[in-house]
Amino acid sequence: MHRKWMSACISALSALAMHFAFAIIVHLWFSASVFPIIIMIVGTLFLWIICGGWCRRQLGLSPSAPTFVFFNVFFLWGVYIFLIRKDVGPAMDAAFNTQCLVLAVGLWRMLLSDPGYVIYENTFADSMDQTIFSETKTDQLVSVDHFSGTIGNDETASDNRLFVRARYCRKCKAHVDRFDHHCPAIGNCVGQRNHRLFILLLVTFVSAEICYFLCSIFCFPNFINFRKRETQASHLVPWIISTALFAIIQVLWQVPFLFWHLYCIIVNVTTDEWVNWEKYPELQQVVPPESGRPFPGRKFKNPYNKGILLNIIGFLKSKA
Repeated sequence: MHRKWMSACISALSALAMHFAFAIIVHLWFSASVFPIIIMIVGTLFLWIICGGWCRRQLGLSPSAPTFVFFNVFFLWGVYIFLIRKDVGPAMDAAFNTQCLVLAVGLWRMLLSDPGYVIYENTFADSMDQTIFSETKTDQLVSVDHFSGTIGNDETASDNRLFVRARYCRKCKAHVDRFDHHCPAIGNCVGQRNHRLFILLLVTFVSAEICYFLCSIFCFPNFINFRKRETQASHLVPWIISTALFAIIQVLWQVPFLFWHLYCIIVNVTTDEWVNWEKYPELQQVVPPESGRPFPGRKFKNPYNKGILLNIIGFLKSKA
């Protein structure tokens, strides 16, 4: 417990130091164009990631990614309330504050949520290859409430096919029903029971960051052209500019990430299945030999795709 609190404190201080570094970059290169500043901010982000890896290897302290994400959300929210809000209209103000509240509550729920943990009834489960989970008999599985510790048959399942897509997460050391991926930012797996909440959070992150950037522009009509604002510089301006650029940088990678997950939903496939399909026999299709290739080959197939509409309906109706 002591190490967890220390890790959380280090992550919070690291996030604060990172934003302080961003503000210094903007202050020192205030008259420069926006693109060099963005490049330096991105470089600083990578430097922080490298430093986090060094702390983990050399000091044995693993920075808490969820704490880092929480602190960034509240930091931008605080900058907005104390520096930006006075120049924003009531509609935009209500929208941004609502989005921040959804993020705070959603991240907390995501951190504590059960993604759909399952466990073998048989004791030999630990001795078998955990990655070949889809080859096992599904009647050897029961659902498990990871946080309450209760184990029992899932009475809501219509048949044993509920767990046919369960995979093993090496981070959590557990099997997860319809495992998509382990998300370090939330400190939890994304699976059957919390996938919809994950998509909601991802959409809210993108919309909140765009909203924050627009609110920052309202503060400075000439936001994009730094040279026109040299006479308006103050010790507060770099904080607004740096956090706005940080928000838009997040959008640049989160939007493709969101589109990828939406694509996975409409074709009914998970990230793990797409990346590791060669591990799962049901996702493989044998390709007969042909000229230039004397041996049979394999290619990806998706046996779960029921069409866009049914895939979306199935996702929305999936058990939470």
